[in-house]
Amino acid sequence: MRTKPVTRKYTNVSTEYEFQFVFHCDRCGARAMSEKLKFRTERYAPPPLGRTRAFLWTRQHDAAYERANNEAKFEFNVCPVCGRRVCSDCFYVSPGTDTDVCLDCRSSRKP
Repeated sequence: MRTKPVTRKYTNVSTEYEFQFVFHCDRCGARAMSEKLKFRTERYAPPPLGRTRAFLWTRQHDAAYERANNEAKFEFNVCPVCGRRVCSDCFYVSPGTDTDVCLDCRSSRKP
């Protein structure tokens, strides 16, 4: 079973030969691209075809997604108020306090 994506929106830009995912900031949509991972078939001689190739591709794709999803956790900040994952530009770090929040929650908390 696939893990829930780190951000609300992500895009699968994988091809037949490599896997890659783009995660988007929950506030502004800024993109964080995962590392490209190649679809590996060199262990097999002859190269797999048909359903065997599709099975291998799916397994490697799922593993690449899990890796990319884990990488994305470090690309975004979690707002402690609303729980959204936002990029550094959308996250307000308050010097000297522990009230770091996304910009939307910061503006709604101002008096």
